Amino acid sequence: MKFEQITLLTSNFTETMQFYDEILECPVQKINEDCFNVEIGESTLVFQRTNELMQPYYHFAIDIPYNYFYDMKQHFQNILFLLMEEGKHSVYYESFIAHSMYFNDPSGNIVELIARATNITDEPEFSRISEMSFVCNDSTTLYEALLNYNVSTHNDTKFNPRELNFVGDAKDENYILITPEQRKWLFSDKMSLAFPITITTEQFQLSYNTKNQWKLHSL
Repeated sequence: MKFEQITLLTSNFTETMQFYDEILECPVQKINEDCFNVEIGESTLVFQRTNELMQPYYHFAIDIPYNYFYDMKQHFQNILFLLMEEGKHSVYYESFIAHSMYFNDPSGNIVELIARATNITDEPEFSRISEMSFVCNDSTTLYEALLNYNVSTHNDTKFNPRELNFVGDAKDENYILITPEQRKWLFSDKMSLAFPITITTEQFQLSYNTKNQWKLHSL
């Protein structure tokens, strides 16, 4: 499973576009007055303007090289406000064999930079989006539908509709983070909330609309 394109909403359009262009130095293409694309390694992140009073926000993870984690952490500490959890700016996840750091973009998204031991490169660069949140209270039915695409939970743990579940393909370490509303995100004081989103992989497209309905279909 590979994230080819992910579409999110933002009510802070211009500042978010400038952030990914000028601060993160990602290739950015403005499609029109209400949409722009960000190329993050192998993945495309699409932001669409919304006029909702409440700013939509999401959590996603970008892969960075394991061998450059501390160099990149120092770099981003100099240009960003890294978020903290229990007094620390980063964390080691033993179950994933990975280091992570977090920050907010101007849209309020909780962005994770994760360095997995399997990702060793010659350059300190973004590889791809490897984790994307999908907040949904009807999560068990969604999980059962996704099983048709040969995905599983991380380490084959039992799916828990009341908790955060890593669902994807362990071979390529890409995961949809299925979680109910009102769970606190790590390295943030924000609770998980459901907002419209579209996730496109090479196998399927998964979306959540303004009517609080999810849809899943094959490509």
